[in-house]
Amino acid sequence: MSLALSNNTSSVSQVETKVQTPQDLLINKIAFEIPSYQRPYVWGGEGVLKLLQDIEQAFIAKEHQYYIGTVLSSKLSKKANKDASVSFELIDGQQRMTTLMLIAIAFKKANVDCELSNVAILAHFPRVTFSIREMVQGLLCSWTDLEFTHKPSDEDIHKNEYTKHLAEALNTATSFIKEIRKDSKKGEAHLVNFAKYFYQQVRWVNNIIPAGTDLNKLFATMNTSGVQLEQSDILKSKLLGKLSKNRHEYDGLWQVCENLNNYFERNVRRVFTASNWKKIQDIDLASFDKTKFKLIDTNMLQDLSDKGSESVRGLTLEEIISDESLLEKPESKQSSSSSAEDDEVFCRSIIGFPLFLIHAFRIYRAQAGNEDIESRVNGERLNQAFEKFVLKASELEVIKFLDCLWQVRYQFDKWVVKWVEKAEESTAVLRLSNVNFSKTQSRLNRVPTEITELSQLQSVRYFTGERSAQYWLTSFLGWLVKNNTEDKNIVLAKLEDIDNKMSLALFHTELSQKQASFNYLTKTDGSFGSSNEMNDYLKQINGTGFEHYWFQKLEYVLWKNEQNRADEKFKKYRISSKNSVEHVHPQHEEYDKRLEDNYLNAFGNLVLLSPGENSSYSNQTVGKKQEDFKAKPVYDSLKLKQIFELKQNDGWDKDKIKQHQKEMVDLLTKHYY
Repeated sequence: MSLALSNNTSSVSQVETKVQTPQDLLINKIAFEIPSYQRPYVWGGEGVLKLLQDIEQAFIAKEHQYYIGTVLSSKLSKKANKDASVSFELIDGQQRMTTLMLIAIAFKKANVDCELSNVAILAHFPRVTFSIREMVQGLLCSWTDLEFTHKPSDEDIHKNEYTKHLAEALNTATSFIKEIRKDSKKGEAHLVNFAKYFYQQVRWVNNIIPAGTDLNKLFATMNTSGVQLEQSDILKSKLLGKLSKNRHEYDGLWQVCENLNNYFERNVRRVFTASNWKKIQDIDLASFDKTKFKLIDTNMLQDLSDKGSESVRGLTLEEIISDESLLEKPESKQSSSSSAEDDEVFCRSIIGFPLFLIHAFRIYRAQAGNEDIESRVNGERLNQAFEKFVLKASELEVIKFLDCLWQVRYQFDKWVVKWVEKAEESTAVLRLSNVNFSKTQSRLNRVPTEITELSQLQSVRYFTGERSAQYWLTSFLGWLVKNNTEDKNIVLAKLEDIDNKMSLALFHTELSQKQASFNYLTKTDGSFGSSNEMNDYLKQINGTGFEHYWFQKLEYVLWKNEQNRADEKFKKYRISSKNSVEHVHPQHEEYDKRLEDNYLNAFGNLVLLSPGENSSYSNQTVGKKQEDFKAKPVYDSLKLKQIFELKQNDGWDKDKIKQHQKEMVDLLTKHYY
């Protein structure tokens, strides 16, 4: 939700805007209250991990500040926290502010020596309070060691829609802190400095509306009187403003590409309504052909041209803002060919449109023989990435980029996984889909595929590395645009090659993932590294300091090489988000039977699990873990499956750890040749 009051709304001048940081909340004794009409907290582990990783990257890059967006609030005359100097009711932005508090709680529980750990509390109350939700309030109080009247049981926490994602988010933040602490390259000093950066440099804009504002009228205004321009809207206006003709067609092209939460051909059919969809095949969508994809019929276009250049020239940003119809999103447009089915959403993209635009721009630059963009790859830095291009690009260059954008979007939908829900599955799963032509409907239809090597390997890439950048997409989509193949085996081989080279580049401090992904397209000289370096790395004694990528990569190789594919537990297995390294032989076992560090913390004695899976095994003996593993309806980890098959009824000792590690490292090494 975003605020843009219409020009004739007098109260707009009364809106107060403040840039705030966690430090401001602490120093100025600011509190927030979540009103009862707000929906439950839904971010959970995945969103929190992505945010933490991105802020850490900004910290490492020494960026001056990190913006997390805007919130909309109203000052409260009656404060829920009597010790607060000022209290705000959060009309919009509770997900972000709650996440900040959960991260602060995680730092407090981990006893990190930093001011951030004090942000979640204001005197005797949580800084963020929840109106009429006693269970949530009691949970926050218990996590911050405050007095509480009602704390839910562990069972209730994971069942209640208002608490289950809170617990998941806190577990993820706690695991993130533990991983930094145990990383020999980072450690406690890195953690303290990161917390200081978070405390001082993470910022948001608080738009404060006057007390007593009629919220019903406000929401009506927000929904009908204008649309807050996104970064991509501003970029669109600048690029299309450089076109002297065919602006309407390229405006349609942009609309087709920007709605990532629906399939490409559905967007094309909705926007280019005058096209002959009885003849258009999937292969026709690979490039933008104005003779095939028509917004309106030729006679209507001629009428527009007869009215003069005013109707086809590029519009200024001010004109776009004043003409609300130009800001409609493609999913809100209706046409004579629309149906109820067209309004359904069948998928959810793994990235947002701003980040997609940056990947398309990098591919365009590689095609043109230009250098990579200077700014960090992140959707929040969209206009910085395009800044020089917008200033200097000719009309022809803009058209070439827009044509490239269409091609990248086509390949994106054809070969990149999306979150898809199927009736037999309880949650959305990352999967691909096939495009078929229905003769009865005269249209292209999508059919989700079963889990494949392509979808599993992309899951490895998606869940590891820099989640906010997804660098592999530049290499993968760039190659697909250039080659436009239909052969799934060739595409898989290429993705494996990209993944192998980018993973080996991790061992080279002078070659970042950003550079590696661009070099792959431009064939820039320079080695990506060898599998010998991977081999040496996995033989080190790193314990929980091992990069999570190598566990996930091994899961993919094990999945690909599994012989018993009819095993029901295997058939249900998916590579998923995991961020907690677990010792199979526990660090503290019954009767204090402890292994030497060079076995205990070896790759052969470790598996990667989700925080929930990790806590379910806890510090149990290997035998008890094995029994729990067998009782589960799906494998937690294929590496763990290998371990328990090797152990069988015997003990899990030094020799077995050495044997398992050698088998796994050999399997990975073979995959690289």
